[in-house]
This record gives sequence, structure tokens and C-alpha cells, in this order.
Amino acid sequence: MSMDIVFKKRALTALLGVIFIVSLLGLTTSLFPAEQSDIVPASSETVISNEQNAAKSAIEPVTSEEEGAAAVQPSPSSVNADVDEGEDEDLVQVDTAPTHPDEWQAKDFGKLTGSLATMIEKNLRSHKILLTAVANGGMADYTLNWIESLKRTKQDDKFLVFAIDKELKEAMVAHGYEEHVVEIPPEWFHKQLSSDFAKWLDSSYTPITHAKTLVVERLLYHGVTVWFSDVDIVFTSPYIFDYLANKLTARKGGMTELLITQETEQKIVNSGFYLMRPSDTNKRILDDTIRIQDNEPKVTQQRAMNRVLDEMNLSYHDSPIALLDLALFPHGRHYFERNIPHKFGMEPMIVHANYRIGEEKKKSLQAANLWYL
Repeated sequence: MSMDIVFKKRALTALLGVIFIVSLLGLTTSLFPAEQSDIVPASSETVISNEQNAAKSAIEPVTSEEEGAAAVQPSPSSVNADVDEGEDEDLVQVDTAPTHPDEWQAKDFGKLTGSLATMIEKNLRSHKILLTAVANGGMADYTLNWIESLKRTKQDDKFLVFAIDKELKEAMVAHGYEEHVVEIPPEWFHKQLSSDFAKWLDSSYTPITHAKTLVVERLLYHGVTVWFSDVDIVFTSPYIFDYLANKLTARKGGMTELLITQETEQKIVNSGFYLMRPSDTNKRILDDTIRIQDNEPKVTQQRAMNRVLDEMNLSYHDSPIALLDLALFPHGRHYFERNIPHKFGMEPMIVHANYRIGEEKKKSLQAANLWYL
């Protein structure tokens, strides 16, 4: 009996000893964790992959078909869908070099007189600004639509259209706009012009763009600040004149001499809409633009003007030239194809129906409810 008790005591002591040792080992492990070398790390590729997957899952939406599966990333082409490149006309080689400012000499046109001068004076706005357009009979409907847009934005009290031919003048007079149209004096032209609708870049297109420059140049020498607009433009904001006048005078000392729309962001200007002071800088720009087109008939007015501007100071600090925002003054590709500026919650001040040939201009304006005839 005594031996049985002794055996049980020894077994109990051994069991307690084992429990004590196990407890001691557990306490030691918690106090002294394993060294870094005792842990098997994941490979660097695994870590990077996991981080990428985590980031991807955080930014990508879940598809409706596969719960938890990441959607496909947008393609580079869709990300850059709003990035423009110049059209063929903007990339034409120009061999005629612009005049150096120190070598340029002003022309001696003198002041305009007679009924032409009277018509100009009647239509001058404050700051001697003249809203003007140049067109022929082939563009009569677009001219009338342009005028209708002026009415809807309360800009129709003062404007003057320079008619390339009698057909346009007659059309405007028939619609009651005899106080807002004059025929261009024949001696102003450098080339014989067509009365037909000029399709973009056809044989009659460049002479007509040339005529626009000739008219604006004469107005500058008359002391007028020219607010020029193509007639395939539709005005959409009643605040446009106040906005432009304010922007033209915003910098001290009349530093801004030219406000102009853009074809591509900060690279190519669009010569279809601008506000131009009668300064020597602008007279030289137009003089060189005209000379380039005289020497190289295939060069459009816009390409010639951009070639001249390439040689000028375009720094935003002190350049006399300022660019109008593409979102507020969109060209046809931006407005009709890319829904700019509406997709940004903004309204434009004009819409230019360029980048379209022939009847496509009218169709695009109709589709956008901007054709008012």
C-alpha cells in the first residue's frame, strides 16, 4: 500500500514538472521572439505583385458579371482622346521668312473716307471695337445664321460684314441688314475671288482667307480694334463682348494687343476668331501673313499667321499675344465630337463649325440646335 502511494506521488511530480517546463518554454518564446533569419520571407516578386494587386483592386470598379474581378484599365488612346494634332494645312512648309521687327515698315494706306468710313463709324462699339466678318454669296446662309446668333446673344446692334461680292450684299439687304454690310473695294484685293461656297482647302479657299486678312489690315490702319469672326461660328453667350473687352484690358499699359482662339492647346492658333488692336505689332503680323500668301498661294491664312507667330515672343509674362481658352471658344472637333465644354459642366461663348467640309457644317449645327434659319 505504501509503495503504491509512493509511485503515485512520483507520477504526479513528473507530470507537474512537464507542465512547468512547457509553461516556461511558452513564456520564454513570448518574451524573446524568433530572429528575422528564422522567418521565411516572401520573394520580392510576390511582394510587388501583391502591392500592385491591392492598388489595382482599390481603384478599379467591380464588374457586374464577375463579383470581385477588376475592370479593364482604360486604353492609352481613350485617355488621350482630347489631345489634338495639327491638320494638314497647319503643317505645310512655309519658305517665306517673316520680317525682322527692326526692318519692318508701316504701309501708307491713310484713313478711309466716304460711305465706307461712315458705315464703320456707325457700327463701332466702345473702345473703337468693330465686330466684323468677311464672306461671299456662297456663304450667305451661314452669314445669316451668324447674325441670328448675334441677335440671340444681344450682339446684333453693332456689326459690319464685308461682302466679297454683290450677291452677299444683296442677300443681306433683302433681310433688312443694309446698315451692316459693305462691299469690299476692288482695289483691296490681290487676287480675283469666287462667289461660290469655298470648301475647306479647295482652290478657292485660300484666296478667300487671304481676303479676310486684307480687310482686317485696312481696318487696323483706320485705327479700329478689330473683333473678327468667321461666319461658320455661332455666338452662344450674351457676356462675350464684356468678357473679351475685360480680357483685352486686364494687363496694365495695354500690354495685350491680340486675343486669339486656338486650334491645338498652346501650340497652333485658329485665325477664325480674334480681337486685334491697331498696333504696329499686329500690322506687322498681318503684313507678313499677306506676304507669305502672296509668295506661296497654297499656304492658308491660318498657316501663314502661325508661321509669323512662331518667330515672336509668346511668353505669358510679357507677350502682346494672349490665347483664348479652348473650352470657352471650342473648335468643331472639341464641341461636336468631344462634347467640350459641356462634359466639364461649362457653357461655351462661341461654337466654331470648322473641321467640316461643305454641308457637314450645317448638319453639325442643326444636330446641336445651333442652326437658326
